[in-house]
Amino acid sequence: MLSMLISIAVIGRVYMNFIPNVQPLTTIIIITAVLMGRTNGMILAAISIIVSNMYLGVGTWTFSQIVSFSLIALIAGSFYRLKDKKHFIYLLAVISGLAGYFHGFIMSIFNYIIFGNFWAYYFAGLPFDTYHAVGNIVITLILYQPIRSTFKIAKI
Repeated sequence: MLSMLISIAVIGRVYMNFIPNVQPLTTIIIITAVLMGRTNGMILAAISIIVSNMYLGVGTWTFSQIVSFSLIALIAGSFYRLKDKKHFIYLLAVISGLAGYFHGFIMSIFNYIIFGNFWAYYFAGLPFDTYHAVGNIVITLILYQPIRSTFKIAKI
């Protein structure tokens, strides 16, 4: 199951690259961390970033992306106990939206460490972080139920 989710995340990230910062990767990481646990979410994050960056370009940002998405998986996994609540999908959509801004913040910190000028990177990235956040919300609302149903069928 994990390898299939990694494949979907990589393919989604590579083929949705034409829309700036809108990708199913973040949502799949969050859903995986909630349904399969933090460790699996972090594994999915690291492998998906490495493989997709082989297509999109490996650089100084690869390590910061691994850290950022792993932290997102770690935080999302904290909501594991709430997954059976009636309107959990809406909470997950909010978490996904916030994850878009969190990812941009972590990337800005790493850019500051390497290049300096934290605020310049942070403010320049806010429009892209907004695309990421809105994309995450929409993709979460679309993908959560099908992935959760697949997990139930597979008894995960």
